[in-house]
Amino acid sequence: MKLKKLAVATALAISAAPVMAQNFEGTTYDERIGYSNNNNEDSIKIGRQNISLFQQSLDTQNWAEARINLLWLKNNAPYALNGIYTQGPRVYYFLITNEADQAKKLEYFNEMMELFDLRQKNLEILNSFSKIKNTLGDVLSVKAEYYNWTAPYITGSGYTLNKSYDNYSKAIKMINENGGREIEGTVLQNFYRVSDAMYKSAPNALREQYLQDFLDSKEACEKMLQLAKEAKAEGDEEKANKLIAKYDDPLKDIEKIFTESGAADHDQIIGIYTKKFESYKGDIDKLNSAINLMAQNDCDDADIYYQYAEAAYAIEPTFRSAIGLAQKAQKDGEMQKMLDYYNKALELAKSDDARGVICLNIANALTKSKQFTGALTYAEKAIEYNPDQAGKACLKMANIYTQLGQYPKAIEYCTKASEADITVSLVAERLKANIQKAQANQAANEKARKAYDDFIARQKAEEAFWGKGGKK
Repeated sequence: MKLKKLAVATALAISAAPVMAQNFEGTTYDERIGYSNNNNEDSIKIGRQNISLFQQSLDTQNWAEARINLLWLKNNAPYALNGIYTQGPRVYYFLITNEADQAKKLEYFNEMMELFDLRQKNLEILNSFSKIKNTLGDVLSVKAEYYNWTAPYITGSGYTLNKSYDNYSKAIKMINENGGREIEGTVLQNFYRVSDAMYKSAPNALREQYLQDFLDSKEACEKMLQLAKEAKAEGDEEKANKLIAKYDDPLKDIEKIFTESGAADHDQIIGIYTKKFESYKGDIDKLNSAINLMAQNDCDDADIYYQYAEAAYAIEPTFRSAIGLAQKAQKDGEMQKMLDYYNKALELAKSDDARGVICLNIANALTKSKQFTGALTYAEKAIEYNPDQAGKACLKMANIYTQLGQYPKAIEYCTKASEADITVSLVAERLKANIQKAQANQAANEKARKAYDDFIARQKAEEAFWGKGGKK
């Protein structure tokens, strides 16, 4: 889009066309500044100066000067460059943290929140000329972070734990539903810490929400780890390893927080869904959500889990409800019926890729019921249907062989998992280390037991010798 073309359209565009309808692909700073200023040469010159001074102020960390340039650009050339919105919050963060006066802190805070609102409003147009395309979930996640970092310490900001939680929750759900460019691992970590604080304030009322937040956080982490897998496939090992390092620690922290919370208490979860069954049984979304939450928290051996599966299957069969009914059939000793429902789960998939994922879900269900041979079979089927699941399938098989006490085989599959899928490599290496430690302990115990048995044998031989008066 050239400047002369913009000049013709500018007057009409400003008065009539919606901002989001504009496309600035291939334009320059001058063209984008001119669009908002009727191509006034003086305004374009001033805009270029403000961009230059803004960038210099960031380099020298002169936050007050950066704010002056930022405000001019925000008000007069809001499409000039993405840095207005990506670097602007950083400017305000340092202004707020370095400022003692609460009134000034609040002024900076309000300007920062307005900047996030403007970025949200202008996101489509900013993406039209930017190399890096951001999603709304990306923007909301950064907004949630800056709110969480600043609002609690500013008088009049209106901070509440609920609002902080809502900011994070909207961003995470949006990224899980629609994807994101690259949400920071710390965002997921901080979201779950805020969720944990919410849960501790009212555990009985918020347990179900907290359980869902755990699954949402893990899902978002796994989506980001997928970027590492893509980077490795493109031959960029360095980027892949950086991404793994960025999300592995947050994922471990989230799992640690969840474990220590005690929220996964079997009886408590069963109690929640027993009480809610009557109100949920006509709502397919709530039924499926409950099935998933119970399965993820090892509550898929309870009668209420089977009731949810039956109710959901009757409304709209899904692979999750079919797996639930297969588990019930297995518990009832109806093995053919169990296989029929597992096959039905696979039939409900629309592609082999999906069937690979479902096979892993079936392997999980069979592992829980100690059907290890069947679990291994479905883990292998997962790879046949979808080779992209090889890493996760091998990790599942490593876990199964660990439970069977077949440590060499388990280590073998840990190595295979790590080689097949970078996103599970660190988990596989940690499992391998734990298996090797168990192996060493087992070897030490066997050595100690053999030494003890040898001692007892020698002692008995000596007693027999002396009992015969020292005669052989």
